[in-house]
Amino acid sequence: MKIDGRFSADFSVTDRATGESIQGNGTCYVTESTNVLGLQWCIQLLAYKELKDKYHCRLVTQEGTNRAETVADLKKQYAEVFKCGLGRCTKTKAKLLLKNNAVPDFKKKRPVPYASVPHLDAEIDRLVAEEVISPIEHSEWAAPILVVKKKNGQIRLCADFSTGLNDPLQLHQHPLPTAEDVFAKLNGGQFFTQIDFAEAYLQVEVEEESKELLTINTHKGLYRYNRLPFGVTSAPGIFQQIMDSMICGLEGVAAHLDDVIVTGRTFAEHRRNLEALFGRIHEYGFRVRMEKCNFLMPQICYLGCIIDKNGRHPDPEKIVIIRQMPVPKNVAEIRSFLGMISYYGSFVAEMRQLRAPLDALLKKNVPFNWNEECEAAVTRAKEVLASDLLLTHFDPSLEIIVAADASDYGRKRAVILHRMGMGPRRKFVMQAEVSPLPRRTTVKSRKRDSH
Repeated sequence: MKIDGRFSADFSVTDRATGESIQGNGTCYVTESTNVLGLQWCIQLLAYKELKDKYHCRLVTQEGTNRAETVADLKKQYAEVFKCGLGRCTKTKAKLLLKNNAVPDFKKKRPVPYASVPHLDAEIDRLVAEEVISPIEHSEWAAPILVVKKKNGQIRLCADFSTGLNDPLQLHQHPLPTAEDVFAKLNGGQFFTQIDFAEAYLQVEVEEESKELLTINTHKGLYRYNRLPFGVTSAPGIFQQIMDSMICGLEGVAAHLDDVIVTGRTFAEHRRNLEALFGRIHEYGFRVRMEKCNFLMPQICYLGCIIDKNGRHPDPEKIVIIRQMPVPKNVAEIRSFLGMISYYGSFVAEMRQLRAPLDALLKKNVPFNWNEECEAAVTRAKEVLASDLLLTHFDPSLEIIVAADASDYGRKRAVILHRMGMGPRRKFVMQAEVSPLPRRTTVKSRKRDSH
């Protein structure tokens, strides 16, 4: 237990049943949670076998106060950003491009459960009122809709563009950042802020000539989108390009689609970074959802990882899901299991070796023969992922160490580490692999060739 301080205090305790009281003096040790009473308290209070009240003394810091003040100042300075309702991007509009020889595709409406009709009607009316969609009488294009129930009991109207539009639509070629790209920008952060945009894609208007493509067929007739809807195959690239433009040049800010993270090496730097970001958000006309933002937190869950000042750890909830997965019974289930554990492969140097027996079952013309080696591979992978894993953030100012090795399965592997001063080495990129080496060579020769 970490002791943050101590003080001596006079106390008076009264037994509510008898009215008897006792006075004394003792030392109180201050911790981050409940106080710890010194030996003097225990000796003097032994007479009371039934102590009905609990006395708490907590460490008082400026952290909570500073966080509240920062949020209050942001809400006051950028009131427009925190307003209810949708924002409207003022910098650009989304343009959809069709492939050559694209043919219009019109799909019939889908039936809606009677119990969902009143909720769907209300959602359509809301979207019309906010000018997200507009009723039309004719279109050569139309997609059916899906009604998705939210956790809060409300419904979300989703256009199913996978039925027709997405195939002839050209992809927007702007690249999405990898998780490593995002994590690299968080180096040195002590606190983290997570910004949630209110219905992010719908805050981007669509070019007039693209609107007909975004027609939906509902039980109330045809509607076309005036804003960029979720589910369009080119939407992620379009939105990421807008985000990258918005945060360009900002320190301590990273964005993966509509998930925006802010950090800083000190509280003051973090606040400056926040103010700079909110200035850009206001300039671009976006709005954020205050109740879903997390400001100045010691750790956050982001892209399947828990991020703190030390680095990143696998999200425990995701690891629980992996540990609860049943033993694969066919090739499809093996692919599903490997897909789950591979996301955290950078945390585990021997991941390729661990999964090798399972990978062997995915090869062409190999019969599905589940054996003890496969069973052990699944068990071991779950155990390793459930252990205390950490990848530190990349810091270009620290010494870099590259360790290379080769496995029995003919693969070369490189592990990259930081030396933390005179202390232990920490991994920031666990491994990189190259094409398999011939297994007929010795492990010693493969290790030599890997350097």
